[in-house]
Amino acid sequence: MTASAVAAQTTPPSPGGSDARASEPVAVEEVVVTGSRVRTTYNSPTPVNVVGAERMQQLAIPDVATALNQIPSFRATASASTILFRVNGAIGGNTPDLRGLGTSRTLVLVDGRRFVPSLDSGGVDLNSVPNALVKRSEVVTGGASAAYGADAVAGVVNLILDTKFNGFKMDASAGVSERGDGKNYFFSASGGRGFAGDRGHIIGGVEYRQDKGVGNCFERDWCARRTNFVPNPGYIGGVSTNGLPATLVLDNVYFAYAPTGVLMSAVQTVGGVKTTLGQQVNNTGATALPAALRGLQFNTAGDALVPFKFGDYLSGTFMQGGDPAASNNWGWGNPPLVTPTSHASGMVHVDYDLTPKTQAFGEFIFSRTKGGPVRTSVLLQAPAGGSAGIDINNAFISPTVRAQILTANPNITAINVNTAVAQGGDTVVASSTNDIYRFVTGLKGELFKDWRWDASYEYGQTDSDTIVKNTRLASFDTQATNAITPPAGYTGTTYRTPWGAPVICASSVANPNDGCLPVDLFGANLSPEAKAKYFKDEWQTRKITQHDVMLNVRGSLFNLPAGPVQVAFGGEFRRDEVSGDVDPLTKAGQFAAPQVTALPQILSKVTEGYVEANIPLLADLPLAKTLSVDLTGRATHYSKFGNAKPWKVGLEYQPDDQILVRVTRSADIRAPSAAESNPNTVQTFLPLNDPFSGSNHLIGALAGGNPNLELERAKTTTAGVVLKPNFLSGFHASVDWYDITVRNAIDSVSAPNILSACATKNLLCNLITFSGAAKASPVVSVLSNFQNVAELHAEGYEFQSDYTIPDVWDGVMTFQLNANYVKDLKSIGGTGLVTRMNGVTGNAGSLAGIAGVPKYKIDGVVSYTRPNWGLAAHARYIPKSILDPTKVGPEDEGYNVNLATSITTNRVSSRFYLDLSGSAQLPALFGSSKTELYGGITNVFDKSQPPELRLFGNPLQYDTVGRAFRVGVRAAW
Repeated sequence: MTASAVAAQTTPPSPGGSDARASEPVAVEEVVVTGSRVRTTYNSPTPVNVVGAERMQQLAIPDVATALNQIPSFRATASASTILFRVNGAIGGNTPDLRGLGTSRTLVLVDGRRFVPSLDSGGVDLNSVPNALVKRSEVVTGGASAAYGADAVAGVVNLILDTKFNGFKMDASAGVSERGDGKNYFFSASGGRGFAGDRGHIIGGVEYRQDKGVGNCFERDWCARRTNFVPNPGYIGGVSTNGLPATLVLDNVYFAYAPTGVLMSAVQTVGGVKTTLGQQVNNTGATALPAALRGLQFNTAGDALVPFKFGDYLSGTFMQGGDPAASNNWGWGNPPLVTPTSHASGMVHVDYDLTPKTQAFGEFIFSRTKGGPVRTSVLLQAPAGGSAGIDINNAFISPTVRAQILTANPNITAINVNTAVAQGGDTVVASSTNDIYRFVTGLKGELFKDWRWDASYEYGQTDSDTIVKNTRLASFDTQATNAITPPAGYTGTTYRTPWGAPVICASSVANPNDGCLPVDLFGANLSPEAKAKYFKDEWQTRKITQHDVMLNVRGSLFNLPAGPVQVAFGGEFRRDEVSGDVDPLTKAGQFAAPQVTALPQILSKVTEGYVEANIPLLADLPLAKTLSVDLTGRATHYSKFGNAKPWKVGLEYQPDDQILVRVTRSADIRAPSAAESNPNTVQTFLPLNDPFSGSNHLIGALAGGNPNLELERAKTTTAGVVLKPNFLSGFHASVDWYDITVRNAIDSVSAPNILSACATKNLLCNLITFSGAAKASPVVSVLSNFQNVAELHAEGYEFQSDYTIPDVWDGVMTFQLNANYVKDLKSIGGTGLVTRMNGVTGNAGSLAGIAGVPKYKIDGVVSYTRPNWGLAAHARYIPKSILDPTKVGPEDEGYNVNLATSITTNRVSSRFYLDLSGSAQLPALFGSSKTELYGGITNVFDKSQPPELRLFGNPLQYDTVGRAFRVGVRAAW
């Protein structure tokens, strides 16, 4: 159901709203929406989309999050299908993302009140609330910080509970994909009744859902193609020597890795000068790898070199096709297409009339969400030795191999090997458990005339535990691989090579008790002891608490000729605290690439007050049935981020009953999340090009938060029209234009971009640490943490409509259509780089949490309902889109294979998806008043991901599972 609809249902006012007069006499009460704390009829000045429980039942959708993500203005940024290579504290969560601006810029409310975040990034998991007790979801698709406070930059999702539900109902369903995976189960039960002579009312419900997941990705044909970007090895010096573009989009792309180790390059030392001897193929001249050493890998025993067949277009570590030893998923492991998840939740809500004019209420919610395992990185080991190489005298290089290498070039002093370390197994395998507790209590009532008030206290707590298994220790690279023959007289523990020679770590010479266990990278020889020693589990905890006290008062201030001036005012105090610990090894910086971060106490206190007024200017005049102005202002003080004054001005004009014109302008804010404010950093050493020393060497990239961040500030403009023509009874439609600009946006700039920006534009140089005088010595480290250095802009149009035709062959026919056209979505980074994201579905954007969106999306539902059965068809369309906005393909103007940005193709194919569902009434079950069998088929035509997409496709926009089925039973008493 859309916001423009005048629903044929009775709905009580939202908490924080009022029993404001309807804009016109109607036979039934209109849909109550969240766009304003003063006026709650469908004709809010701010665009609002309403997703009712009936849509979920009609389309056999088990949860609110899935229903919302079907709406074109949403994007499924965080869900079981999109987590893939990410570790966070709520892997099984599902957080909403409006306008493609990121989950942290969408505010989630329950009955108009904030909900405790599920993540230290500020996102709220919609799984936390039992779906059976959600009457509808109201989506304000415009800035709403003045009315509801910070974080409502993109809009608000308000879950409205059915607190007056009477009776008992249950729902059970199961689903599976056509291929037999993706099994999932859902059960819910809820009830409500009055007590104490109906002075009180209680509702309660429980819910459980388990998704077995789909994995691994390579079991799907489209994923098994292994499509990827490969730099064209024939693109040399700005010229294509083979007639192909600079970037190739190829199938069957593999890493040039093998479990035994592929000899990729070598280092020769002549007169103290070190020179890297080329790549394996296509290299000539004095710096080439000797021909006798090309196309070789170690055998399984690690004591000889045997042939390795390189594939086509070898570039860096990528190649097309190649040796069978490289054909496994080295570098990708076994990523699940859909992460296994489960969630359980329960809720109790009680209302009690203390007096005829005063009501007390209380509410408790508990939920547990589990997610994983999800593999965030896998077997791929950085080229052993890195830029320094592995010393030619390493004890695990057999005498035969050493002699073969030195015979080819006696000046070789080190080698570089691509080894998958297969015995290490899938690395960084993460899972999480998230427990959420929320308690709300308060009072509400009447004052005098039409004045109402409500006061509430909310306490929320999230306890999150994340375990990351099999993460590699840094000592594996820095100590264990530096194996030597023990010097004479060595008395410490000695180990043996596969051929029986003694070996120790070089570090053990000075400290025989350092416990270092030497590792053999050549051949498939990683011992169980080495795996147990150097691959350890990490863990992370998070505790998030929220205290929120809120007071709202509303009513009519006085009357003007056009009607009463309605006002609302109130205040709110919120205390948010987040903290978390990590395992001792992570705390001590022992991992090569740590996946978790400690979080010291991040405490934020917010005090704010607001005033909103609706002022009617004209009424019941020719060409002016109504003309009114909405004014909202809020004063906010943050203990950490200072002061802000969000505001909103709205104008509504109705020339007659059939047309409503609305315009708003607002100033909105977002406070940095605890994760963004975290002072801790995690340092990972990366081989990067240093523009100041002219060399490629290991540079420490420090990622993390920034305690000195400031508020994000946004300006939002919306303008639209709502149509309800008399000549087409049952039809309603709205079209709204929106324009959102976010300044001071929080971004994490990559280390390579920081180095380039400093060298070429003298920007962000303060984030670089040099070994000596700035810009005159090699770089030591780069601080790639969060900064207020970006700008976001989103502009587009949103269309909503519904059309109901009663009495069609004794049934009701309903048509619903939602569409979103994105005219502009871009980020302007700290380096000045503009990244376009509208019309882009092939790759992520540069801003944290921001990715591309289609130019437009269309979502439609056609349903036919009779008293005993019903059918529905749900269709959605995604047009042809851009693969990579930084590239130029044959489809683009100015394409030339000699451009550094040229690419084989720069388009992603369009997709049309169709879902079918139906229901039929059954004989009463156990005395129920209604028992219904329902089912559905999603992706009826079994459309796969577009073939141009890389690797795991784009689960943010396209279906990843294929044709799937669901069947269930629901009953009510």
